[in-house]
Amino acid sequence: MIITKQKIDEMKKNISNDCIIYLSGPSSLETPIDLMNEKCVFSVNGSAGYLIDNHIPIFAYIVCDGSFYRNCKDLFNKYSSYATYTFISENILEQVHGEEKETLINNFFILRDFCKSRGGLGRKIRYAIKSTFNSSIFIKCSVYRKVKTIAFSTDVSYGHFGSATVAFSALQIAISFNFKRIIFSGLDLNNKCERFYNEARIQPTTLPSDLKFILKSLSFLKEKYHGEIYNLSKKTAIPYDIIPFISADEIS
Repeated sequence: MIITKQKIDEMKKNISNDCIIYLSGPSSLETPIDLMNEKCVFSVNGSAGYLIDNHIPIFAYIVCDGSFYRNCKDLFNKYSSYATYTFISENILEQVHGEEKETLINNFFILRDFCKSRGGLGRKIRYAIKSTFNSSIFIKCSVYRKVKTIAFSTDVSYGHFGSATVAFSALQIAISFNFKRIIFSGLDLNNKCERFYNEARIQPTTLPSDLKFILKSLSFLKEKYHGEIYNLSKKTAIPYDIIPFISADEIS
């Protein structure tokens, strides 16, 4: 399904002031269940299983990892049917064809890429023009081909920028909904970037090697967007001057 401003406005009618983005880092298990029952909860990939087991409603389920969809379709179907809304990236659509692709397009919101991290000078000039004329899109390009472009959107009806982690996509969706506070749970990204849940088939991750790029993307977002974004994790690789720490008690 196409994400439109009208659709976003309709979905915003029944949201809480705060949003918790429930990620896969081990510290997510420290987030109180009672707290999550009071907020709109976003879930990604396999983290939804814990929420379902504890009867916590999922407002938005987000999957941008093609390998997760390809290798865990049964889980994807279970989690997406439980969530109120499901968002998938174009990367997921590239994994499928025919009737399966049509089913995804017709039933889930598609996060379009409004720009890519790599490209030549001509592409970067087009990106610069795009961000100049659209106040909801922020793009930072370098004249050097090897330097990756970083970007983000405050309105996902115009698309999103992946930045190597579904957490960044979820953040752009949450910003589009104008939550008063956006709170990350499980935004650890340290050591080997382990997941808190058991996997029947362990999914690969590039997060350790992509951490510098992710930090640059988050820093750029902080520079341009001044909403309240917090991190519940006490064991995070994200400096608190980029995303400040908040305790569960402070949220309540």
